[in-house]
Order: sequence, then C-alpha cells, then structure tokens
Amino acid sequence: MPDPQEAGILPDDLPRRALLSEPLRVDRIDVDPVEPLGDGAVRVTFRLTVRDADGKRCADLAVDARIDGPERSASGMSHTDLMGQVRFRMAGPAGRYAIEVLDVAAGALTIDRAASQLTAETTASSHPGDA
Repeated sequence: MPDPQEAGILPDDLPRRALLSEPLRVDRIDVDPVEPLGDGAVRVTFRLTVRDADGKRCADLAVDARIDGPERSASGMSHTDLMGQVRFRMAGPAGRYAIEVLDVAAGALTIDRAASQLTAETTASSHPGDA
C-alpha cells in the first residue's frame, strides 16, 4: 500500500492533482449553534470549508484537526463532503472550545497556510442564548 505522506497520494489512493488547483485553503471555520445535552453538558460543532486555488469546493479530502475543550483535548480525522465541508464535534461541560486544523489531504496536496483559517474558538453555555 502506498504511503499517504507521499506526494500525489491521498488516503483513499486517488490522485487529485489533475482535479484540484493548488494550493488548497481552509476557506472558513464556522461554529454551529451549541447543542445543550442536559446536566450542564453541551455539544460544540466546528464546520470547516476547504476550497482549491480557483475557489472550487474540495470533496472527499482528509482533514486532521485538534479540539481543545474545558476538560479534555482530542485529535481526529474526517473527510470533506460534496460541499467541501467537514464537521468536528466535542461534547463536555460549558466553557471554551477551540479547534486547530493540523493538515489537509495528508500532505499529498499543497495547502496555503497563510491564506487559510486554521483556528477558531467559542465559549459554549449550557443555557441557549448565553454564549
């Protein structure tokens, strides 16, 4: 099996260089409305949008990110959907949550880190309308 860090190879072994204009960028990070879960717990969702150099949405690309919450931190990987979006969620107590994008496309495609939004944060309340 090819190494996913090798140039031109994505985790699903499908080359994308001919389909996407490099460099890619994380166009934006949105915070969806906080979901109260009961007992003071909340769920925070960060929604990232990935676009290529021509502004086209980038579907089916791996995105690695880290979320830090009031009680814990976690890293994870997910894939963009047909709209070029990917969601990362964390549940826990009310408080500050932050996300940092670590990588896009497992290094197989160039990302313009300077033109990308790679971090975002929010303060979540267990009472809707407080945050």
